[in-house]
Amino acid sequence: MKVKRLKMNSFRGISDLTLEFDTDEPTVFIGINGVGKSSILECLAILLYWLTKRIQTSNIHGRFFNEDDIKKGCKETHNEITISINDWPEVVWSLTKVRKGRSQDTSSNLGDLKKVVDRIHSQLDANSYAALPLAVYYPTNRAVLDIPLKIRTKHSFEQITVYDEALTGGQIDFRRFFEWFRDREDLENELRLNNTNEYRDRELEAVRYAITNLLDGWSNLRVRRSPLRMTVNKEGDELIVNQLSDGEKCLLALAGDLARRLAIANPNPDYNPLEGSGVVLIDEIELHLHPKWQRAIIPNLKKTFPNCQFIITTHSPQVISDLKCVHLLRSTSEGIAIEQVPSFGKDSNRILETLMGTPERPQEIKEDLRKLFRLIDKGELGKARQFRQKLAEKMGEEDPEFVRADWLIQRKEILNK
Repeated sequence: MKVKRLKMNSFRGISDLTLEFDTDEPTVFIGINGVGKSSILECLAILLYWLTKRIQTSNIHGRFFNEDDIKKGCKETHNEITISINDWPEVVWSLTKVRKGRSQDTSSNLGDLKKVVDRIHSQLDANSYAALPLAVYYPTNRAVLDIPLKIRTKHSFEQITVYDEALTGGQIDFRRFFEWFRDREDLENELRLNNTNEYRDRELEAVRYAITNLLDGWSNLRVRRSPLRMTVNKEGDELIVNQLSDGEKCLLALAGDLARRLAIANPNPDYNPLEGSGVVLIDEIELHLHPKWQRAIIPNLKKTFPNCQFIITTHSPQVISDLKCVHLLRSTSEGIAIEQVPSFGKDSNRILETLMGTPERPQEIKEDLRKLFRLIDKGELGKARQFRQKLAEKMGEEDPEFVRADWLIQRKEILNK
């Protein structure tokens, strides 16, 4: 499954916007806070929820827009999504929300949605190995708060449960992941004892591989029983997952949750579940991550989950520089405008200046450096040396501008002699 198009009308701060999505490369939105990046993901999540919810239970309602989603000064919001599944005809459905007491100009249209859900149900009935199209949303409040030691509520892990809490916009439920992992590992250990020591559970292997691919130097995620805890090897050391940093836990949970859902959605034993398809929405992908990890996160996601469509927002220059292009959202007098701009290979300073409208240095420092080079240009080399030393005490000696200043001062001195 891939999202092809999204049409938004009077949704939150967005008046009228049509987005065409690349189905092969990640779609990444950038822009200042409040311009509408998260709103795009929220709109997609609400519309996709109608598909996943009806696959679980026919004719049940999904998530509705509410009055807070209607742009100020407008009486309704109408939003439409177009998706493709396999080689089927494109599927389009739309939702409308009208303010109370106001008349409706447009109507929701869910006709195509029923057809595609019926077709998916027919495939599931005819083939026990039929795959489910995945859609999952990881919002900014996805921080992992705790890893449970006791399972108080048993959950089912049938194929259809792959959609549980996938598009609700809540925190990653590591509790459910822990329970699922423990159940699968118990079964794996039992089969290894009874049959062969070489046996490995297919679904657990998918999760293990995903974590190894996304977190360099990590391996052997497992549940220890006495005392009960989940551990992982990090560069040769075995650590309890609760001991990890927020960034490490966040990335571990995202990798594990996505791999688990793909493994459940794709039950064919002859098929690598990590090659399953799906739509993955991630808000502020750099959340809690060190800049080194930020630079590697999207390439590693593409390598680990090659057939997933990633739709992402970010504020990170490190994330942006590894992408062919990004979609820049800007607020104009006529509303929100979107522009596709090249970004691959640009250094962080250039991205900050040209794409994010942010100076590479504080304005005070920029003015000081200008003053330094004006002194050199005027030939006031003694004052320039004193001012350069004063700046170095403030900024440190490693700044490349000091190398340039020193070279210019030496050159001026040679010419004067």
